[in-house]
Amino acid sequence: MKSLRPVLDRLIKRSYGLTCLYYVWDDWRAGWRFTRGDIATHSGTLHDSLKPEESLDYIQTVFSDYLRYSGRPALGGKVAEVGPGDNCGVGLLLLEGDCRSVDLVDRFYAHRDPARQATIYRELARQHPGVARILKGADLADEATFPGIHRHYGEAASAEAYFREGQEYDVILSRAVLEHVRDPLLALRLMTEALNPGGLLLHKVDLRDHGMFSERHGELKWLETPGRIHRRMSRASGRPNRVLVHQYRSVLATLPLEIDLLVTRLAGVGDIDPHVPYEAIPTDLRERSMAFMASRRRHLASEFRNVSLEDLSVAGFFLVGRKHS
Repeated sequence: MKSLRPVLDRLIKRSYGLTCLYYVWDDWRAGWRFTRGDIATHSGTLHDSLKPEESLDYIQTVFSDYLRYSGRPALGGKVAEVGPGDNCGVGLLLLEGDCRSVDLVDRFYAHRDPARQATIYRELARQHPGVARILKGADLADEATFPGIHRHYGEAASAEAYFREGQEYDVILSRAVLEHVRDPLLALRLMTEALNPGGLLLHKVDLRDHGMFSERHGELKWLETPGRIHRRMSRASGRPNRVLVHQYRSVLATLPLEIDLLVTRLAGVGDIDPHVPYEAIPTDLRERSMAFMASRRRHLASEFRNVSLEDLSVAGFFLVGRKHS
């Protein structure tokens, strides 16, 4: 039966309709399992597919991006990382700096191989003396023994629930997570309330479909699905929520934050690196992306047809929010 699974997957994914039906069923199944206490998922299990040196490069790149786009030489105080997945390497690098504690907040438990994770942490400690000091005496296969790292799982650790308590954070950050949150706009409001004055929000948001349809049907196919159907495919399972940049911008304008919104990717163009404000992207790239969107706009679901081409073209952004003192 296992040998038939890849064949069935390929056959289903050739058909847009069958793919939608599969996702509706799988989302129902995910919700059913979650209500019964099964919060495990393979989504977020990144490092099982990477070599140790690739894992180290990823961890260090993520951490460097937070420093680079925050505009600060170090991040300090009390930190929450939303959706860290199967590894807490970024949290350890934060503790090596000026952070005193890191809360890892995740609605789901990402499957992991403890032995593989121990290898990653051992190499991270070898390259970072501060991490080596933190992990001295810890069991590298058990994150619960890591000083300063605190894991939180389940519905109470969802972004829409966890930050209701007002935990007075200095930094709240995430990478490729808010697009998986059921209500990221509510989550942003609550995160802002949970920040100390002068605190930072740092969120890299990927506005693509994460492989739902793009492998077979193109990068915009998921925006063609009617909203009521998309919600039934994504709400319980954590698939991308289709909240686009104009919706984020509208909510951010109401919050007590100084905002930098940096574009990380344009539809039909690719990555924008370094990340810059939309106006700083070369004109030819902006025009190419808008033309790409204009050629497909009439096929989009009704909720997107009146969105500006500029906003539709933004396929990813990095949010830097500084709370007013």
